Amino acid sequence: MAVPYQWVIVAILWSSHVIYFLNYMTIGTLSPFVQPEFHLSTTQIGMLCSAVTIGSLASNVPAGMLSDTFGAKRIMVFGLILIGCSELVICFLNSYIWIFLFLILVGMGIGCNQTPASKAIIMWFSLKGRATAMGIKQTGVTIGGIIASFLLPLMALHYGSWRYSFKVAGVAALLCAVLVLFFYVEPPHQLGDQSRDAISWKNNFLTLFKERDFIFIGLTGIFLMLIQFSFLAHFVLYATKVLNLPVKKAGAILGIAFFTGAVGRVAWSASSDYLFGAGRRIVLTIIGAAGAVVAIAFIPLSEKSSLLTIYALAALFGFTGLAWNAVYLTRVGEFPGRALAGVATGINFVIVNLGAIAGPPLFGYFVDFTGGYTTSWFFTGICLAMVAFLSEIQKKERMFAES
Repeated sequence: MAVPYQWVIVAILWSSHVIYFLNYMTIGTLSPFVQPEFHLSTTQIGMLCSAVTIGSLASNVPAGMLSDTFGAKRIMVFGLILIGCSELVICFLNSYIWIFLFLILVGMGIGCNQTPASKAIIMWFSLKGRATAMGIKQTGVTIGGIIASFLLPLMALHYGSWRYSFKVAGVAALLCAVLVLFFYVEPPHQLGDQSRDAISWKNNFLTLFKERDFIFIGLTGIFLMLIQFSFLAHFVLYATKVLNLPVKKAGAILGIAFFTGAVGRVAWSASSDYLFGAGRRIVLTIIGAAGAVVAIAFIPLSEKSSLLTIYALAALFGFTGLAWNAVYLTRVGEFPGRALAGVATGINFVIVNLGAIAGPPLFGYFVDFTGGYTTSWFFTGICLAMVAFLSEIQKKERMFAES
């Protein structure tokens, strides 16, 4: 029995997500090697992680508009090539500023894969089953994180340099560009409709911002991105400094969080589709409330805490704080309807990336200012509680009815 090509598309998009997030995680997982070489503070490490987000912020809306007009394929291929070339250049750099600038280019390439891929799922799938497809696609991000958490530090230790890990990540992005170029195709009902969609987003741009719930969706995303990217940027340093764990074990625990995040993305998405009748808001409310409790539970941990407790909390944070993406992206893309899915997703990525940019340096600042992680974890819990509150007060699932 032949597999419907829409699931082949999901596999291709999944692969691109594995690779782009592997490249995103280079700085976060290799920070114990980069920090001493350049004599950086925790805040400066956070800024390097934010550089990637700054780049994706700059490219998200243009990528969404272009995918509405020309389809996803060309934009994604360009983005993967940009990621690969930028990572290879970073291997030869010895300046903090130049690394920061090329990480911005890496982020621009990532943005060219985020918005078009979400648009592709909205176009290829109907309402029922869409979040599940989005969830499977988004597990690519967590799998990329798992690979990065285990593989990149091990390569850096083995070869005595973090630069080799950047080189491998860059080559992987170039190979993935070839995969997308030859095997991805646009959905049949999108072909020939691009000019109509281009006019549509111009005429309805302001309509999105007149929708109260679209604003609340964006605010929810800011808090979600803030906590996720703070966790990814700082967990390895937290585990090595506060919990006194070796880098290998810290990376392994982060990998556990990514794994449960991957499971959670599919589980929450399937629940949204089949248990809650394609309801997205209720799922985000549950994730926010549960994640807040888990974040606060990190506060009393110390080097005397049992490994079982540390593993359990990391796994639970993964299942909540790292597992929201698929349901959230489905809500963003389907809220305004298919014609505006690309531009709405692009605009939303710009809004929510404010949290991704501010999160890592803010988390790091709290650590530097207070000399510990208590304030940072408490702040993470407050942000997740806000996610639950903002999701609960939204009124609409979608602007227009859709089957």
